[in-house]
Amino acid sequence: MTIIAALITIMTIALLVNLHGYPTVQDDEGTYLSQAEWVRAHGSLSPYTYWYDHPPFGWIQLAALSWIPIFHGGPLTVAAGRAIMVLYADVAVVLLYLLARRLRIRRPFAVLAVLLFICSPISVTFLRQVYLDNLAIPWLIAAFYFASTPRRHLWHYVLAGALLAGTVLTKETTAILLPAVALAGWQSSFEKTRAFASVGFWLGFILICLVYPLMAILKGELFAGPIHVSLQAAMSFQFMDRAGSGSVFDPSASAHATVSGWLHLDKWLLILGALAAVLALLVRRLRPIGLVVVLLGFTLLRKGYLPQMFIIVALPFLALCVGGMADQAWSLAHRFARPVRWFGEGGLVVALTAGILVLGLAWQPGISRAFTASNNVEHAAAVAYLRSPTIPRDSRIVVDNTMWQDVYHAGFSSPWRTIWYYKIDLDTAAKDELPGGWQDLDYVVLTPFMRQDISTLGLTIMATAVEHSQVVARFGTGPTAVEIRKVLK
Repeated sequence: MTIIAALITIMTIALLVNLHGYPTVQDDEGTYLSQAEWVRAHGSLSPYTYWYDHPPFGWIQLAALSWIPIFHGGPLTVAAGRAIMVLYADVAVVLLYLLARRLRIRRPFAVLAVLLFICSPISVTFLRQVYLDNLAIPWLIAAFYFASTPRRHLWHYVLAGALLAGTVLTKETTAILLPAVALAGWQSSFEKTRAFASVGFWLGFILICLVYPLMAILKGELFAGPIHVSLQAAMSFQFMDRAGSGSVFDPSASAHATVSGWLHLDKWLLILGALAAVLALLVRRLRPIGLVVVLLGFTLLRKGYLPQMFIIVALPFLALCVGGMADQAWSLAHRFARPVRWFGEGGLVVALTAGILVLGLAWQPGISRAFTASNNVEHAAAVAYLRSPTIPRDSRIVVDNTMWQDVYHAGFSSPWRTIWYYKIDLDTAAKDELPGGWQDLDYVVLTPFMRQDISTLGLTIMATAVEHSQVVARFGTGPTAVEIRKVLK
């Protein structure tokens, strides 16, 4: 318990320090938090038309926790909501350590794996953001924990399947890891009862996952139609029709830029973890964990859509592969090399501590930036301006979701008074609510995300509104500037 308490403390400190200042708030974070508020306060899945872009279980979890006072207040609601991610990260730390011990990884190497997960600058950056991937990690690790059960009770396999279903219903793309969890259950089960264990696992997984299409059936939105959204159309977009990010090996592709950004934050965990994952496939007890990284690696190499948060789910398993293979190497060396036996467990702890300190020097710039940067000053200043009485409360204001909740609660209390820019062009309900198009808008809060999306997504109504507007307030300079623009009619 002392070790677990220490690891939780380290993780909590790593994420809470400068939680509001770094990294820059993202539109996805605000989307999930605004949807969570709508679940909690209005019993609906979204302020706008819910189009099955993701299963709603992720923001339902956020809604269940968003009443806690620490998640409110501060200059930006999105930044305050990040405190929920600290709770999920702490749970992930506990489960990762328990999974390492269940895989018969010695205590020092189990601690090493968890510390790699905690202290990597990628973790310190991404784990604090309100992403569905962060919500999915504890579910996924728990699924592996029960699938790897040494007791081989049938209910453990059923629970593993149910937990994996919770993972998929939190972030649907984690479904690609189904073979790895199934392999863990297959390996841990008795040969004579393996069929029963497999049936239990698959029933637990499938029956819970069926809740999602059942919801669509009850709403009459399972299959695509000309006048309504559908689960079929959303899944087709997510997995087949969505524009790809190009090859990770093409310097001009966005996928290459994304991977380069990960490597800039921490090349050590990514490279060591990938190498360890390949070797882990040769070690039976570690094979399912290595398979997670390999499956994610194959997904990475295809020319599909690659979001920045894709790396999040890989982080605990990269760390676990490094810790597991270090444990395996120690076992082999201890068996065949006499000097290693003289080294002793105390020497091992010293060596691991020295290794972490060396890595700490390499990680120092990234961790220092996470602890000191002020990336959200412009957004906070814009929200403060909008909270003042300067702008009439009957105005229609277009914002991105980084500040949607703040503006909504500042007195513009309707989804069609505080309007998410994405919906103006792409939500069919906008035609009824804004029959005059851009001329029905009063103000546009232009952020870096909006500038990019208006161009790349072809948002013509938004582009026209910006074209027919003038700046009334600007916060910051250059590409990070946030402008409040009055639409001229």
